[in-house]
Amino acid sequence: MTKGKRTVSANDRALFWQALNSGLSITEAAKIAGINYRTAINWSNKAKRTKAELAEVSLLEGKEDASHGGKRQRAVAKQVVDGDHLPPVIPTGRLSERAQRGLDDFDYFRRVYLGRVPSPWQVDAAYKIVEYLQSEEKEFLVLNVPPGAGKSTLFHDVAVWMIVRNRAIRVMIGSVSQTLAKMYSRRIRDTLERTVPLHPDPDMVRRGLALNAESCLSLDYGRFKPNTVNALWRAEEFIVEQQNIGGLDNKEPTVSAYGIDSEFIGHRADLVLFDDVASPENSKESISRDKLLERWDSMAEARVDPGGVLAVIGQRLGPQDLYAHCLSKITYDDFEDTYDGSDVTNKEEPAAEPTKKHKYHHLIYKAYYEELDTGPASRKQSAPPWPNGPMLDPFRLSWKDLSYVRYNNPAKFKIVYQQENMAEGAYLIERTWATGGIGNDGTMYPGCIDADRRPGYIPPGLRPPIISIASVDPSPTQFWAIQWWLFQPETNLRYLVDVERIRLTAEELLGFDTGSRAYSGIMEDWQNRSFDMGYPISHWVVEVNAAQRFLLAHDFVRKWQALHTVNVVPHTTSRNKLDENLGVEALLPPLWRTGQVRLPSMRDNWKTMAFIDEMSTWTRNKKNGTDLVMAHWFAELHMPSLRPAVAPPKQWRPSWI
Repeated sequence: MTKGKRTVSANDRALFWQALNSGLSITEAAKIAGINYRTAINWSNKAKRTKAELAEVSLLEGKEDASHGGKRQRAVAKQVVDGDHLPPVIPTGRLSERAQRGLDDFDYFRRVYLGRVPSPWQVDAAYKIVEYLQSEEKEFLVLNVPPGAGKSTLFHDVAVWMIVRNRAIRVMIGSVSQTLAKMYSRRIRDTLERTVPLHPDPDMVRRGLALNAESCLSLDYGRFKPNTVNALWRAEEFIVEQQNIGGLDNKEPTVSAYGIDSEFIGHRADLVLFDDVASPENSKESISRDKLLERWDSMAEARVDPGGVLAVIGQRLGPQDLYAHCLSKITYDDFEDTYDGSDVTNKEEPAAEPTKKHKYHHLIYKAYYEELDTGPASRKQSAPPWPNGPMLDPFRLSWKDLSYVRYNNPAKFKIVYQQENMAEGAYLIERTWATGGIGNDGTMYPGCIDADRRPGYIPPGLRPPIISIASVDPSPTQFWAIQWWLFQPETNLRYLVDVERIRLTAEELLGFDTGSRAYSGIMEDWQNRSFDMGYPISHWVVEVNAAQRFLLAHDFVRKWQALHTVNVVPHTTSRNKLDENLGVEALLPPLWRTGQVRLPSMRDNWKTMAFIDEMSTWTRNKKNGTDLVMAHWFAELHMPSLRPAVAPPKQWRPSWI
């Protein structure tokens, strides 16, 4: 037998470091691994020197590292990465007690290896994601969480935990841009290849926002970065070391990163995590929103394999954001048994419909749970978090900060922080205000529908004086909205007689034939109709932003006004639309809430239904589909200052003259 230095196996090295990191002495760890005590001392001293050099570089040469891209610190860290002590993949049966517990206990895993402060909502969400991963079907998930609660940290930790539990898993990290997705992927990669326990900023530890990690994943579970040549290990995609020899052959990336705007047709995954996809810009009616939803439906949802999970996380931003789009989707359960209907005697009997259900599961974590509030003590930063207290995260989302938003911007608080689908003030009106019945607040509303009146008809018995006006919201390229209103000051009721929402040209609104000297268009038709019905329109309120050039500037328009004894009132829309006293939200909702707006029947009447739909979906950021609301506001804004146009009285003359 040739004498020489003994070669210690990788498994024995792993056992030594696991035992030492578990709290055993060097002597005990050496015995467990079956190595010489002097060898164990050398390994321990080498690790201590490396840690000391890292600390020295971080403390004394932080500025120099920043200016040189951190080259010296990475060089010192490389001593640990390239060290012989880093074990290969450790089989589950040989894991230390600490590592075994980390596979099953997410909260323990985060504290020991990632230095996380316990967060009950994140633990709850992680276990639910794992539960959905056990399904044989594709599962889709929306997680709505208030800003500042650590949603990006949750997805990072879940991805890392899933990889440690199953190295064969395929994880796709998605974001609004490729750059941001790549950053998240790089963060996961750095966590997996770290060889020194994470020690965060001491100030964060002092404030209770982080903990000093006890160990690192590569030591307790074996290396994740393959030591083979040309192994895929890039920031945007990488493959971790597999359990079986040769397991990297034809292996799809363990982690891949894609922006929602990039091409990822060829990649599929078991766990697809999208973060920071919705933004204020793409959550309101716009081209960017349309593109986002199209990419989401055609690309993102198709990336998850059967038995996998697609999860998107973020705070609600409004009634038209990506999360609302996902939550509105309906899917159908197939019947379990195939049935051909051969024993059915009545062939005309309709077949039963499959069961409908929501495509996306919805997990909601609110910033504040009022039902758990027991007083000021329960809202302190030192109080226990949800579910044992009212605050989701008393430190990061303190009551001091939340209460300011709650009382100064209730709509934002309910949507962004409480994740409510429809916060008070998010929409212009509740649909119940128009149709009548019990509203969301438990109040009985009278409604605004005259069930016995058809469009174009005037309710009988109106007592004068009556103001008859029409309003026009023009558009050079889109739909026009035209409304005819009767206002009865004595009762403060306004009756919608007729409404149109069509595409028009200037001549189709009001035209003049120089040959026949005849007027044409909707204004001429409605003016004559109103005269025949006994309530001639006295004022036409027209938005001049787009109409002034072709309407008010023509001489034939002024002659038309004189002919019909009618006034054309120009209206200019600017910031007054959002004015606190005279804006859309100030003038219109009180009228609908109290039933002072009277509409024709909804029965077989698309006009009234379209009007109610626009009113109940209008938001400040909505750009399209607001024509009827704006025409209503034009009329209401000018109505108090208008009086019926009365022709001058005729002088009395004897009959014989």
